[in-house]
Amino acid sequence: MDEQKRTKTIQFSVLWHNLLRTLARMFWIPILLAAAFGFLRYRDLTRGYVPMYTCSGTYRVTATRSGSMDISPIGFYQTTNVVNSLVSSFPYVMNSDKAQSLLRDKTGSPRLPASVTCTTETTLLIFQSVAASPEDAYNALQYTVEIFPQAAAGIVQPFGLEIFEQPTLPRAAYNEPNVRSSSVKYGILGFGIGMAVIFALAYFRKTVHNTEDLHELLSTPSLGVLPKVRFKARTKQNKKILLTNAQLEESYVEAMRGVCFQLRKELETQPAKVVMVTSTSPSEGKSTVSANLALMLSSEGARVVLVDCDLRKQTLKDLFGVTGPSVGLVDLIKNGGSVDKALLSVEGSRLKLLSGDRIADHPQNFLSAPELHTIMSELRRNYDYVIVDTPPSGLLSDAATLSEWSDGAIYVVRQDFLNDASILDSVQRLSESDVRFIGSVINLADRSTSHSGYGYGGYGGYGYGYYGYGSKKYYTKGASGDEDEIPMIDLKLDADD
Repeated sequence: MDEQKRTKTIQFSVLWHNLLRTLARMFWIPILLAAAFGFLRYRDLTRGYVPMYTCSGTYRVTATRSGSMDISPIGFYQTTNVVNSLVSSFPYVMNSDKAQSLLRDKTGSPRLPASVTCTTETTLLIFQSVAASPEDAYNALQYTVEIFPQAAAGIVQPFGLEIFEQPTLPRAAYNEPNVRSSSVKYGILGFGIGMAVIFALAYFRKTVHNTEDLHELLSTPSLGVLPKVRFKARTKQNKKILLTNAQLEESYVEAMRGVCFQLRKELETQPAKVVMVTSTSPSEGKSTVSANLALMLSSEGARVVLVDCDLRKQTLKDLFGVTGPSVGLVDLIKNGGSVDKALLSVEGSRLKLLSGDRIADHPQNFLSAPELHTIMSELRRNYDYVIVDTPPSGLLSDAATLSEWSDGAIYVVRQDFLNDASILDSVQRLSESDVRFIGSVINLADRSTSHSGYGYGGYGGYGYGYYGYGSKKYYTKGASGDEDEIPMIDLKLDADD
C-alpha cells in the first residue's frame, strides 16, 4: 500500500514537473489563444453592428355605440373577444390599401418608418416598434395608434384606444452588445483551451525522469542518479561541478560515490578496464560525469587515466583548469611520442589526464588509425581504469568507432531533456557496433521527480562504514597487494558522518 502511494506521488510529481517545464517553454500558447479568442469575439460584435431602438405603448380598448360617436367601456368578455380579434387582424389591417392611404395622407409615405407589432395582455393592446433610429421607432408607434382604428373600421366592431402606458422616445439601443464582458469571457475560454493543450503536451511528454523510466527504455543496469547542482549566489565562486571543488554540494558527492559503487559491482561479473562515457546529445553533462567518475575511482585507490576523445572539441583541460600547452590524441597519433609524458596531472588527485590543444578536421581518420590501438593498449597495461570521454553518439559516429577499443560503455541521460525516441535511436545505432553497455546514469536530476529504489547514491541503505570511509584518508591495497596510504580528494567527510 505504501509503495502504491509512493508510486502515485512520483507520477504526480513527474506530471507536475512536466507541466511546469512545458508551461515555461510554451506559456505563449494560452496567452496567444486568449488574445485571439478575445479579439475575434470583439470583432464579431463590433463589425457590422447596427444599433436598433424599440418603443412600446399600452392601450385600453373602448367600443363605440351603434349609430353614435360616443365611446364607452364594454364588458370584460366582450372586450377580450374584441382585443383578440384586433391582434389577429392587425397585420392584415396595416397592410391594407386603406391603411396605406391614411399613412400617405399623414406622412407622405404609404409605409411606416419602422416595424410595428401588436400583442395583447388580458384586455390591453401593446404596440411595439423597432427601427434603426429612436425617432423612427417613436413616430411609427404614434402613427399606428392614430390610423389603426380607422383602418380597421368595417373589419371589426368600431373601437377606440385610450392610453394606459405612454410611449416614450428610446434613449439607447436595445441590442447594444456588452463587448467588454463578452470579449473577456471568450479570452478566458481561449486561455483555458491553451492550458488544456499545455496539460496534454505535459501528460504525453515521454522523457526520462528516474531509473525506472531509463531501465524500461534501455533495459540497462542503473548506476545511479546525479542531482542538479545549485551553487550559492556569490560573485566570486568556483562553480565547476568537480569533486575537487570544496564548494560542491554533499548530495552530489554522495551520488557520485553511489555511481562508482554500482560500477564496481557491475564490473565484478564482467571486468572492464577501458570504459567510454557517451550520451545522445551535447549539454547532457557527459564530460562532467566522465571527469568525476575518474576522480572518484582514483580517490578510491585505483590508477585511472581520463582520455579526451572528442577530437572536434577538447574540453577536459578547461574543465580541470589546465592552462598550459599539452599533447593530446591528435598529436600522439600524428607525430608519435611518449604517451606517459603526454599525461597531465590533475591537482588534488592521483588522476592522470590525456587532453591536448589540437583538434582534428576529420576525426574518423584518427580514431580508426592503428596508432590509436597502440596508445590504448599502453594505457590498458599501465592503468586500472581508462575512462574515455567521447562525443555524443546521437549526432556523431565517433563513439561507435571508439567502441572497438573499449570494454564497455556508460550512457549518460540528462533528466527530462530528450524524448525517449531520440535516446532509443542513439542507443540502437551505438549497439550496432557490438558495444557492451555497462550501465546508465541519469544526470542533472531534479529531486522531486528522480526518486527510485536506490535514491541518489544508487546503493540503498548502506552507510559510509560499509566502504570503510571514516576520515579524509584511508588504506587500500595497491597494485602490489600491499596496503598503501592513498590520499583522498577532499570529499568533506567527517567522523560524525
